[in-house]
Amino acid sequence: MVMIDEELEAAKAAQAVISTLSTSALNSNVVAALRSATSVATNAITTFPSEGPLNEARHTVGIALPDLIRGPLTQEKIDNAEGAIGVWMVELLQR
Repeated sequence: MVMIDEELEAAKAAQAVISTLSTSALNSNVVAALRSATSVATNAITTFPSEGPLNEARHTVGIALPDLIRGPLTQEKIDNAEGAIGVWMVELLQR
């Protein structure tokens, strides 16, 4: 079962790696952190199905991070992922 603290840690880790990105290629450590955050977010949706705005944020992360991983890596995708994680973290911190 995913806990809020685990989600927050995954969000922080993803935020940290995204802040280092440019439009160059992703390395395997970055991809692993983004996949982990995606997994934590999407699994939490099914664990906590009645968490309205938080689940919307989780869903957005579940779209933005895989889109970033698939490439091509653009500044728009980086910004979208960063914004999605920011909203996710705000919603988590309100719990």
